[in-house]
Amino acid sequence: MASSRTAWIAAGLVARLLMLAVLAMAVQSKFSNKVHYDFKGAGYNNDLHSYTYAVVAAAVGMAGSVLQIPVAVYLLCKSKRTTTSALILDASTYADIVVTVVLASGVGAGFGATGDVLEYINHAGGSRWQDDATQDLIRYYHKGNIAIVFLLIGMVLSLCATVATVRLRVRASNDFDDA
Repeated sequence: MASSRTAWIAAGLVARLLMLAVLAMAVQSKFSNKVHYDFKGAGYNNDLHSYTYAVVAAAVGMAGSVLQIPVAVYLLCKSKRTTTSALILDASTYADIVVTVVLASGVGAGFGATGDVLEYINHAGGSRWQDDATQDLIRYYHKGNIAIVFLLIGMVLSLCATVATVRLRVRASNDFDDA
């Protein structure tokens, strides 16, 4: 029974470490995405507020992961000796749920805004600039989807960490009920 608990704690730790790496890639790919044409000089700001929100969501996810990793390491070290504290698992579960919801909303905002803007450029506003400038803008938003895909992967990993934490919490409450 202790090895199964250890496996769940290790799975949550691995999910958090992978989530931290993937969210860092999302932030890096967002900030490395540039356009060549000066759209701000033409009176158009191509930097969407939804992308800023997605970066903030990734930062919240990374912060949550950084705060949860020491807890997971503590639980991993302690798991073979004693039962896990329900209070620690409660706090960890609630933090995981908040991070997952924030990441999910960032994914929705990023994909939604990108889809809407690309639809507008392709069908309504494509002739506003020269053809090469329009293609530059389309490439920018397609590359923006790469950062949002990393955010989506981070959200799925956060969900996996949440499932591991909830499983440990349920098991801890069953251990207390048996005592």
